[in-house]
Amino acid sequence: MKRIELLSLTAVLGLAALILVACSSPNPGSPGSDAGSRRDPVPVRTSVLELQSFSSYLQATGTVKARNRIDIVVEEGGILRRILVDKGQVVAAGSILAVLDNPVLAAGYQQAEAVMKQAELDHNSKKVLFEQNAISQNEYLNAKYSFEAAQAAYALTKARYEKLSISAPIGGRINRRYYDLGAYANPMTPIFELIDNEKLRVEAGVAERFMGTIQLGTQVEITFDAYPDLLVEAEVSYISQSIDPQNRTFDIEVEIPNPEQRLAPEMVADLKIRQRVFESQIVVPVDALIESEQGWHVYVEESGRAHQVRVRKLAVYEDTVLVEGLTAGQRLITVGHQNLSDGDPVVTSQT
Repeated sequence: MKRIELLSLTAVLGLAALILVACSSPNPGSPGSDAGSRRDPVPVRTSVLELQSFSSYLQATGTVKARNRIDIVVEEGGILRRILVDKGQVVAAGSILAVLDNPVLAAGYQQAEAVMKQAELDHNSKKVLFEQNAISQNEYLNAKYSFEAAQAAYALTKARYEKLSISAPIGGRINRRYYDLGAYANPMTPIFELIDNEKLRVEAGVAERFMGTIQLGTQVEITFDAYPDLLVEAEVSYISQSIDPQNRTFDIEVEIPNPEQRLAPEMVADLKIRQRVFESQIVVPVDALIESEQGWHVYVEESGRAHQVRVRKLAVYEDTVLVEGLTAGQRLITVGHQNLSDGDPVVTSQT
């Protein structure tokens, strides 16, 4: 009886061992099975790598400024009697814009002219008499110097009188008028604002760490919030050699044309400044890169399998990355790579 019980116990233990071994063995079709993970290829999309040029850019926001923006001031006070050119009109350099009336200056000018003419007559007559030895040299010199003094006084009063005619020192567009007709314009106050916006400049501040990458002539692409369809290509024309201690930036300027007069001072401008150009390099989409503890890597397809390749990022712009570690002709996996492991079988569709 004991022998039969012992045999039964042995049989039970053997059956339990077989069940345990069967449960612990991986199911060929289960996710944990290595054979199963490689049995069904992962659908991916690939792209053949080619050598191409790559440019890295720096973004900055700037402000449009007029080439010249000046206030035309009243140098001699007077009543505004005539306005020859008003707001919005384009004027040439030297054009008369307005005329002031100042009776005191007008009278002084007429008096100085009369005194000069009288001194000229006296000088001419004294000169004839002196040449005939009819008067002394001192009398002649006195008349000569009086005439020269009268000429200087006349030139001074004439210059002041002519200041009553307000003229444009440069060509441009009248943007503002500060006095109304009939008002008294005080000396050294602005009467017009003149803008020369045939050519403009864009001013922007750039972080000091980029000072070594921007030079005179650096290419810049400029867009404007007011005109989304307008793209202006220009070059850096000025670089400040000092850093603003408040925001740690340095100033740059870019001169741009304004042929249709669409742009106006103080507009916001978005600058895309080219920092560096790389020729014949491998460029991949940002989404193709995977980060791990060892760094960055991508997957390439070879003979129906995914192979992990470590890469080093050299430069990034928008959705593309310049990398080191790949060669032209390799088939980069761009879709379906996130869940891959090195050596996984894949089925591809090329883009």
